[in-house]
Amino acid sequence: MPTLLQSLQNYDLGQLHITAELWGIQLQAPDVRQGRKNLGLALLDPALTTEIIESLPEQSRQALAELSQQEGSLPWHLFSKKYGLIREMGASRRDREHPERSPISTSERLWYRGLIHRAFLEAGHGPQEYAYIPEDLLTILPDLSASIEGPMLSRPATPKERAYLHPASDQILDHAATLLTARRMQLNAEDLANTVNQWPIPAETLASLLTTAGLLDEDQNLITEPARAFLEAPRGAALSQLASAWLNSTTHDDLRLIPQLTAEGGWLNNPLHARNAALALIGQLGANTWWSISAFTSAVKGYQPDFLRPGGDYNTWYLKDNTSEEYLRGFEFWDQVEGAFLRYLITGPLHWLGILDLAAPEEHAAPNAFKLSSWASALLNGEIASIPAAETPPPSLDSQGQILVHRLASLALRYQIARFCDWLPNKRENYAYRISPGSLTRAKEQGLQAKQLIKLLERHTTSPIPPNILQALERWHQHSTQINFKQVTILQVNHPKVLETLQKSSAGRFLGTQLGPTTVTIKANALERVTAALMQLGYLSEVEIFNAKHEL
Repeated sequence: MPTLLQSLQNYDLGQLHITAELWGIQLQAPDVRQGRKNLGLALLDPALTTEIIESLPEQSRQALAELSQQEGSLPWHLFSKKYGLIREMGASRRDREHPERSPISTSERLWYRGLIHRAFLEAGHGPQEYAYIPEDLLTILPDLSASIEGPMLSRPATPKERAYLHPASDQILDHAATLLTARRMQLNAEDLANTVNQWPIPAETLASLLTTAGLLDEDQNLITEPARAFLEAPRGAALSQLASAWLNSTTHDDLRLIPQLTAEGGWLNNPLHARNAALALIGQLGANTWWSISAFTSAVKGYQPDFLRPGGDYNTWYLKDNTSEEYLRGFEFWDQVEGAFLRYLITGPLHWLGILDLAAPEEHAAPNAFKLSSWASALLNGEIASIPAAETPPPSLDSQGQILVHRLASLALRYQIARFCDWLPNKRENYAYRISPGSLTRAKEQGLQAKQLIKLLERHTTSPIPPNILQALERWHQHSTQINFKQVTILQVNHPKVLETLQKSSAGRFLGTQLGPTTVTIKANALERVTAALMQLGYLSEVEIFNAKHEL
């Protein structure tokens, strides 16, 4: 931070006299250089400094207290937004109008008294203009803590706002195991959507989190050893691993994952800074109280609106509202960007990762209250969450080849079983799977054998494998598929001569297996060509289509 003498280098002789007069000092100096030195020495008198500050209005003392609390500086755009602007005017106009006698703002009152200054300072992400108190003046300021009005960053939620509770849970582990298994099996997002009933975390968001946790690579392929360790870990340790990865990630960009927004262009933001800034604001709230989400976002807008953009530039980010397709540029869209970001963090990652409990006014309404969960302290500090091991029923297998695995069963066990099966929609607290020739074929392509599934089921199910399923798996292991069902198009004519004529024609290459003297199969997608050939030969044909649903 610049010293007082360094800060006075921008003062001309006229402004030096203005500041001296406001302090009650008789400034005598032959030139501006000596005047700066003499004034700088005079202003660093602790007793005089205390006297001047005690004579200031309450808001001026509060402004100095806030700067002091922030180690002497705040970004100028933020300080001026709260305490007002300083009129720009040249020396002639200043000496003629005397703005120091009727300041238009707190900022202007402190500026002419030399208590605050403006300068571009290095901020870690490039130079930025700051309001600051010179470092040597800062050390002799009186205690201003009584002038600080602590910001009330929210209000306690009303009983109605928290009528329906949504406690934090560790279900993100179940979804993570599902996605890791899917990536190992090369299933796509559509496959997941068709088989997973409750998927509260968008697959893209979860994949990004698993990538930053080192479980998926940049192409979203499974990284085997870290994934194995994660799936075998106790649930508390696994949840802590995901939470720590999110808290410390510089690549998982929550802003670009907000569902209602689309980011366009090559602009950059700092995901880690944004996350830490939001967590610091939440950290100022009481730990055992339910807080209103809407009141929290409104308070942040008034107290620290630039938490997401340290430079305060609201015009360089190209964010589009997906509903209105309007570009959200300018401070007037704070609620749709910064406000949406805070709500997303609270109701999304912080809840999914077990850090925040949520509540809503009605059963199916959007959450409007939050508080820190019982796991929050451990998860925010990189410690293992205390999640007791749950007793769960063993996997069950019925005679139709359907396997049910409880949600709280070992993640590694479900991962192993799922790789051998087709995935069915979840059934309450159970993941549902079915053994089929197709699923066993996919497993074989991954280097898995049916006998491994037999051993897995024998080891983890308490009931014997149904005899028909055991026999089918053993036969598959030895011979693979023994029976195939196929859907084909069949051509039936009324006389063998008609079929012989067709086989000798140019359409003969579209015919398949002959099933009898008057019956033959037609190759896929060749029906129209065969009917056209029959017409050329002078035969009218009729197509019969049967729609039937078979459940095997």
